[in-house]
Amino acid sequence: MIVLLRHCRTEGGRGRCVGRTALRLSPEGLDQALGLADDLGAVPFARLCSSPAIRAQATIAPLAGRLGLGVEALPALDEIDMGAWDGLAFDDISARFSEEYTARGQRLGRYRAPGGESFEDVAERAMAALVELAGGPLPVLAATHAGVIRSVLCRVTGHPLDDLFHFTPGYARCTILRPGGTLGLVAADADARTVRELL
Repeated sequence: MIVLLRHCRTEGGRGRCVGRTALRLSPEGLDQALGLADDLGAVPFARLCSSPAIRAQATIAPLAGRLGLGVEALPALDEIDMGAWDGLAFDDISARFSEEYTARGQRLGRYRAPGGESFEDVAERAMAALVELAGGPLPVLAATHAGVIRSVLCRVTGHPLDDLFHFTPGYARCTILRPGGTLGLVAADADARTVRELL
């Protein structure tokens, strides 16, 4: 199995366009990360991977310590690159880039912010990485981001990328995929108990 873990709760991102912007875990998020280490510390993961983002690395670090495993940084699992918009307040974006902001809302899956990438781009790079991870060793847990998980869920289920916000992965929640000829969805937005039961 492949377990995609959305990073724990962050601070400093409310009302902002957060893609590659460096955010740290909030106090609640740090507690969540410790809780994940407790809840998943008995799962025999063969491999731990993470987005290179600080928030993802901090999420998986306590579990890695508990399991005695290293963490492989996978740039393909980083959050969407929002280019010139990254880190800006959404109110500022809608005022400064009004036409582009409207266009993004009309074709969310294919739209690239100036200097950034689209969710189609995210899906392509993430799916390629997951196919490689499916080759083993398994099970593997990868700490990543909501945008990545939503994009992957669209690809795995056939749901349109323009409606990727249909999926709502929570902080510190897991999406479980089954390797095979094609990746299959086992569970979405699952808690650690579900991961333990299925693995």
